[in-house]
Amino acid sequence: MIKLNCDYLNGAVAVPTDIIDKHLKLAPVASFKVLLFILRNPDGTEDAQQIAACTGLPEGEVADCLTYWQSYGVIRLDGTHNPAKVQEAAANAKSPCVVAEPRTPAAAPAPVSVKKLPVKKPTPREIAMRLKEEPELTIIYNEAQTILGTFGYDTQALILMIYDYYGFPPEVIITLLQHQKCEGKTSSSAIKSRAEDWAKRGIDTLELVEKELLSLEKINEMYEAIKGEAGLDHAAPTPRIAKFLRDWAVSWECTPRLVIYALQQSANVMSDANKLLKKWVASGITEPEQVEEKEKKLLPKRVEKSYTTDKVGRNSVLDWARKYAEGEDN
Repeated sequence: MIKLNCDYLNGAVAVPTDIIDKHLKLAPVASFKVLLFILRNPDGTEDAQQIAACTGLPEGEVADCLTYWQSYGVIRLDGTHNPAKVQEAAANAKSPCVVAEPRTPAAAPAPVSVKKLPVKKPTPREIAMRLKEEPELTIIYNEAQTILGTFGYDTQALILMIYDYYGFPPEVIITLLQHQKCEGKTSSSAIKSRAEDWAKRGIDTLELVEKELLSLEKINEMYEAIKGEAGLDHAAPTPRIAKFLRDWAVSWECTPRLVIYALQQSANVMSDANKLLKKWVASGITEPEQVEEKEKKLLPKRVEKSYTTDKVGRNSVLDWARKYAEGEDN
């Protein structure tokens, strides 16, 4: 049986049982986090941005949660704003409530200066000697054989050079080989290219490798989402396209919809789309609708005439001129 420690009840927030009974199974998990914050600050919750800053949830997810509770009549969005209560809510939060400023696109990290793998490969005899000297190498070669199957001299020499020249630990080399196997790129040249790329970018620990693999997954997901709209027919992104996608999907966290919109606005020219996305991200724009709304605001307003032709026609000066002209004709 699970019970609440009574010591925690000081200053407790009450959650209506009706809400729990009706929505515990139906409501998204994050919606209860949003609801708890609203209950904790009944007079001081400003908007989705403030709730996101205080709860650590993405602003878009908070907005969805608010829509959910509003649709069931649990909360009311009346548009009022009480700065004093908002500040009080911020002070009550366990973690600092800092409203996020518009993101500035992060600059790509500078490449690490590393040596290229030597052209001259170690001989089979040198490989055998290093295997005797380094028990770690034996582990790497055994795992490599499990991953790649039987591999030849070129790959044997390459693994040794990666180990000696880049100083990758066994777990990094083994994970690299596993990734290449999953991508179907197990040639020695493909493995060498990946190792050099990781070495240049300082990816030399298992933690950094896992982060890089997540980034590659985002890049591939973005490519699959946009390639039809962008007219791309490669099975995988080329190195040049992958470089753009790394910025868009990983560094700038753009949505596929925003990327597709940028490509449409730039006639599928990657470099032009990149400029648009960089500008939009710096302005805090995350969806195409925000771009359109911003562009509407920049359009010049239609100038309304301060007079009508009827009023002008009744002007006394014009009446006098008309009568004078008529008199001359007579």
